[in-house]
Amino acid sequence: MITRRKFIATSAATTALLSGAGVASAAEEMKLSFAAYEKIPAIKFPWGWIRWVMNAEIDPKAEITVGIVYIEAHQANQLHVHPNSQEALHVLSGACEHQLGDRRDKLQAGDTLLIPKDVPHMARTQDSPCLTMVTYNTGKRIMVPVNPDAAAK
Repeated sequence: MITRRKFIATSAATTALLSGAGVASAAEEMKLSFAAYEKIPAIKFPWGWIRWVMNAEIDPKAEITVGIVYIEAHQANQLHVHPNSQEALHVLSGACEHQLGDRRDKLQAGDTLLIPKDVPHMARTQDSPCLTMVTYNTGKRIMVPVNPDAAAK
């Protein structure tokens, strides 16, 4: 099981390596507080829920947003865009069809999808639920619903 502490530490080390900084210097600069994942409240929606594990509300210095998203079977989240960030979506379990602009991709556990800024997208499940990890390259993710009729014009 991946704990929040292990996930954040691994993410910090990966970010440091990709940016050219040393792992030790990145760890020294970071002063993090940790909470048990089970204690993070789920934000409920008709289609499922989201648990934010990192963002600027949790840590004002955060330059990323990370969440765990659960979509019930036979459900879909609303078509939307993120005008201020890219989104990387990684399927942890289950499967979904993801609409990305005019494209539709079938995703299953282990698949990762990069969603560019300002591109309308949504996920839809079939017979099984889908659990994903989502990350955004900002601590203050913005989500703007898109009217599907307006998007088609």
